[in-house]
Amino acid sequence: MMMPANFSAVNAEVVYGGAVADYLPNAWTAANVKQFSSNVITLISNSFTSMLLNATLGTMFSGSWGDGSKLFGDDGSLTALYKVGRVSTGDYQNFGNKIMTTLGLASVVYTLGMKDAAVLTVKKVTDINGNIS
Repeated sequence: MMMPANFSAVNAEVVYGGAVADYLPNAWTAANVKQFSSNVITLISNSFTSMLLNATLGTMFSGSWGDGSKLFGDDGSLTALYKVGRVSTGDYQNFGNKIMTTLGLASVVYTLGMKDAAVLTVKKVTDINGNIS
């Protein structure tokens, strides 16, 4: 017995109550895709920010920059980001991990350029006696 060419489409309509295309465009707009992409980049950036800042500004303001601590070269802090364990003595990462590290570091640069830096502050402080000030 031959089935019509559109049998699976008809079956999906009957079994599932309609095609995905009937409701998905209303739920997932271009604005949603943009927000999702922005959130993913921000989350990735959050995990790489401290590493990048420690490797750059941390090295520059460490008090030993140029006297042993350096940014570039085999023992440099930026080179360490591309080594296993992110330490200068580690083995070099494989190609895939280098790509992912580069994307993570790029997300930090993108986020710093597109959003205001957040400053964490404490609104209520507890003293040694447990009093809130």
